[in-house]
Amino acid sequence: MRFTIPRQRAVLGGLLIALAAALAFAASTWGSATPSMSVVIARQALTPGTRLTAADIEVISIPVTEDLAAHGFDSLDALIGASTLAPVGSGELVQRSAVRPSSAGAEPSFSFPIDREHAVGGDLRPGDSVDVLATFGSGIDAETAVLARSVRLIEIAETDPSSVSGSGQLIITATFASGDQVLDIAHAAQVAALTMIRTTGVAPSGGGRTIITRPGIDPFATSLRSSTAVLP
Repeated sequence: MRFTIPRQRAVLGGLLIALAAALAFAASTWGSATPSMSVVIARQALTPGTRLTAADIEVISIPVTEDLAAHGFDSLDALIGASTLAPVGSGELVQRSAVRPSSAGAEPSFSFPIDREHAVGGDLRPGDSVDVLATFGSGIDAETAVLARSVRLIEIAETDPSSVSGSGQLIITATFASGDQVLDIAHAAQVAALTMIRTTGVAPSGGGRTIITRPGIDPFATSLRSSTAVLP
């Protein structure tokens, strides 16, 4: 004798099984749900070089991992006035690597090449301070000028050693006290031999630019030699 389950009971049973599966899935994911955190996103597409204003960015609360949130910002304070270094899409998280925050009293920065042998043999690190000297000319007529003192190094890169022109050189990025110092060093990098003296931890010396002509000899002193006539 064959028994059959009524169609209505079969449909009801299927619905109960589906509901149970959905509840099980929700229960399994509820505990591991990503918490909502405050992050800064772009209100609109931003191009590199954009100086950020409150109209460009906003704070929203979204589910995001702590790792991703650590790469961004949770308030507008550090970003107002900052400049973008890379494109940021509309609605995209503003990442720290994509902006250069503004800084009150920021000093001008500049990059220039220098021979490793004239830069403490390359034994320099970001954060070091140096005096920058330039020697113009050669031989006894050469002049050495102190162009900047206590310059703070930001980044040090090595040129391609396989390049004939770049062998043994470093690319120094540093901050300077004034635009005049940047101008002096930019000029000297083209026409003179630069030298760096590491001054990290050394008390700053007074004075600005100085010129030394023929080291060891006072360029303003007149040396007179007496001559004796020898008569036959």
